[in-house]
Amino acid sequence: MDSSTQIAPFIVAAAGVFKDLFDMEIRNGQPQQEGDSFISQGFTVMVGLTDGWEGWFLLDMSQETTMNLAGIMTGETYSSLEDEEVLLAGAEIGNIISGNAITEINNKQKGLNIRLAPPSVFAGDGLNMFNVRLNSWSVLLDSDAGPIKINVVAREGK
Repeated sequence: MDSSTQIAPFIVAAAGVFKDLFDMEIRNGQPQQEGDSFISQGFTVMVGLTDGWEGWFLLDMSQETTMNLAGIMTGETYSSLEDEEVLLAGAEIGNIISGNAITEINNKQKGLNIRLAPPSVFAGDGLNMFNVRLNSWSVLLDSDAGPIKINVVAREGK
């Protein structure tokens, strides 16, 4: 499975979600192999991939970007990630992007049947994630709310 197979549907899904949900265009760089570790910008949503693929989708952004996006979603102003609405909004953004991408992949590759686990949220400075025996692909997206990184760590399921 190459990088374009893994990450391209997530880039398309992110662009669609940012257009529909936030009325924002996103600009993106080229996918790059990140290796077996990942350092968070401060707020990471992790969605597990199962069945047809085994691995994770990670949506990563700064705490400030997360609070900006949560504010657009709720119409409120936030100054801390400790507000549950910020955590829930960030989780929902990751859930929508990954759900849209996996729906597209499953529709194009009948029988693949990738499933998603509920999102988990990790917040804090300097969080380092290590992927045992899996290499990840990432792309940095730029939005008016701030930079966002998407990362896909996956292999074909058994």
